[in-house]
Formats: sequence, C-alpha cells, structure tokens
Amino acid sequence: MSKSSRRSFIKKNLLSGLFLTSAVPLLHADNALQTKHNNPSLKPYTSDYNSIDWNNIREQFLFAKDYHYLNTGSLGPSPRIVLDTVCEAMEKLETSVSHGRHEIDITHEKMAKFLNVTADEIAFTRNATEGLNIAARSLRLKAGDEIIISTHEHVGGASPWMALAKDFGAVVKLIELDFNGQNNLKIIKDAITPKTKVVAFSHITCTTGMKLPAKEIVEFCQSKGIYSCIDGAQSLGMFPIDLRDINPDFYASSGHKWLFGPKGTGVLFINKNIIDVISPVFAGAYTDNKFDLNTLTMDYRKSAQREEYGTRNTPITLGLGAAIDFINTIGIENIAKRGRELVAHFRKGIANTPEIEILTPDSESYSASMITIRIKGKDNLKLNPILAKEKNLRMRGIYENNINGIRISFSIFNSFEEVDLIAASLKYFTKS
Repeated sequence: MSKSSRRSFIKKNLLSGLFLTSAVPLLHADNALQTKHNNPSLKPYTSDYNSIDWNNIREQFLFAKDYHYLNTGSLGPSPRIVLDTVCEAMEKLETSVSHGRHEIDITHEKMAKFLNVTADEIAFTRNATEGLNIAARSLRLKAGDEIIISTHEHVGGASPWMALAKDFGAVVKLIELDFNGQNNLKIIKDAITPKTKVVAFSHITCTTGMKLPAKEIVEFCQSKGIYSCIDGAQSLGMFPIDLRDINPDFYASSGHKWLFGPKGTGVLFINKNIIDVISPVFAGAYTDNKFDLNTLTMDYRKSAQREEYGTRNTPITLGLGAAIDFINTIGIENIAKRGRELVAHFRKGIANTPEIEILTPDSESYSASMITIRIKGKDNLKLNPILAKEKNLRMRGIYENNINGIRISFSIFNSFEEVDLIAASLKYFTKS
C-alpha cells in the first residue's frame, strides 16, 4: 500500500469512528453547562474581620483540599458562583440565539464602582496584555520618543512597548528598581528626559511582589506632560484601588488572577481626560458614535468602550461581574488584610533561617500579598517543581531579571496551616 493510500485509509477510518456514538460519547448540554458540586453558599459580608469564616470561603473553590495552590499571581481559580454565572448565561443566550451585548452594561457599572471611576472609562479586554497593547498603540508614538519601563516587567507588560521600538523607532529605556521600594520614585524621576513620552510600570511587580508608589509616579508624570500607564495585573483584586485618586492615563489588568474571574477576561481603564486626544486601535461596530458608509462618515465614541468592537463573549464578561460580587461579599479590605496576615506568618516562620533570602520589601507601603524568596546556593527554578511534586505546593519560579527565586501568592483560600507547610518545606530543602 502506498503512503498516500495508507493516509487515506487512516483518515477514512478515523473520521468514521468519530461519528460512532458508542465509541465516542457525545457531550450533552445538561452536562456541560452545570457545575455539579455541593459547595456551601458563601456567607454574607461582615465588617467584623475576626468573624469571617475562611473555611467557608475555601469551600467556594473546586480544587482539591490537599492541593496547596499558591500561584494566584499567575492564575486565580474561579469560585463556583463565577462558573455557574458563565454556564447559565451561555445556555440562556444560546437558547435565545442572542449575543446579549447589552447585558454587560451592568458589569461596566460594577467594575467602575469597584475602581471609583465612571463606566465610560472602562473597557473589557481578553487580558492585561491586550489592554496594555491598546494603550501603547493608541498613543501613536514616533521615532525617538522615549518610554521608560523597568527590568521587573512581565513579558506582557514589556512587549507592547518593545514592539513600538521595533515597529516605529520609539526608544525603550530600562531602569533598575530598588528592591527595598524606597527609592523607586526618584529612580524614575532621574530617568526622565525631554524626549520621555510614557512611563509604564507595574503597580505590583510580578518578580518580587513589590508595590510601587503609583499615585506619586502619576502625579510627577502629569507635571511633566508625560503619559502614565500602569500594569495592574498583580494588584486588581489584591487590595483596594481608587483609580480616581491615582488618576493614571491607563490602567490595565487581567480578570483571571486576583479577581478570580473567567480566563479570557481583562479590564482597561482609559482616563476620560485623554479620550479626545487618542484614537482607538481597532475600529468596528460599537467603536463609532456616528457611522454612514455612503458619506464615509465615522465619529469615534468618547468612551473607553469603543475598544470593545464587534461581537464579544458575553457569558465570561458576566462571569467577571460575578467575580466582583464575590469579592465585594467578602470585602476587598478584608481580602487585603488576610493576605498581609498570611505573609507576616510566613515571614515569622522562616525568620531564623539565614539560608532563605527574602526579596520582597517588608514595609506595607511597598508590599502586599505576594512574596518572593530564594534559598542561597540553590537553583530555585529547579527546586520549585520538586516542591510541587513532593509537597503538592504550587508556586511560581521567578526567572525574570535573573532573579532565580520562588514567588508565593497568598490568597483568600490559603490557610495558616499551608503557610507552616511552606516554611517547613523550604527549611528542609536548605539542609538537603
């Protein structure tokens, strides 16, 4: 049999097998669109932090109890209410054969209230990277224009600006941050020149979990006529954020990390003060305020939502709204406090272990719910998967900026017992 004949024979038999229901069971909608878990309902919000039932909150998440997940900084699991919202919305819209675009207006309002801005300053994207690309491209930078970023940026936060250098000749200036957090404002100020057009920085760095003084950086940029763009992927949902107070030009974040929203969701804040001086990156249905093909007329909407062109995935956007409701039920202040307590407990647990180096600032002004460590004399990037395999501890190795560390994300479903397990496991490997 020739090669072509064999390929035809295999293809014919493979395709015929796919349609044999006895061989490949079909997935029915009533199985696919329901989460079959008997999780207890989330208890209502309480202002009494000491009465919060953290075990009840843990029960809202579906992953196994013996899986010690400490990597929300990469991917936050979604609670049951988010999954159910997405599934129910999908079934409803497919039943009515509707895109349901108008239904996401309520999610715009929820997100705007959560960030203390107006709904027309909020656009939903697929992730923080898409939002940052929109910000970068909408500024229409030219050859020689300078962009300041740090060596601690995630690839998704650095690439949009590096692409401007590659495509248009803009200049990316790298700065090294102060690991203690105290001198970062001065470092940024000293890097600015008359050619600087943008300062792009992370609210919380993905490398060490260090918090930057966002409001002060933005205020300085405004005094110099420089655009400010904040990567909020590691901050939104971790602690309270008041964007009206910070007042950046752009703030982009993911929905799938600390917000616990569906994967494929993100949010982009575009300050209404600049909406008239920038143009949308893409254009299509819903970009326009006025459109007439016969006269070639198109006026852009004066809203960040003009970036939500075309048909969108309504169910996952509604799921993002459910994630905000979930966070509000617990209380963002309570979430922030819980993270700080877990970090403090961890620091105490490794305090007398000089082999473990902490790379994250201790001050609450410059840190939050993530901490990065490294064991001296070890290849921490190789150690991290060993900890995952032997101790069921899911953390993230930090290769960025040649740090060779391990990042630990403390979230609302983590316990003090898990913190003790991490500390004990790390101390064990300092001796091995």
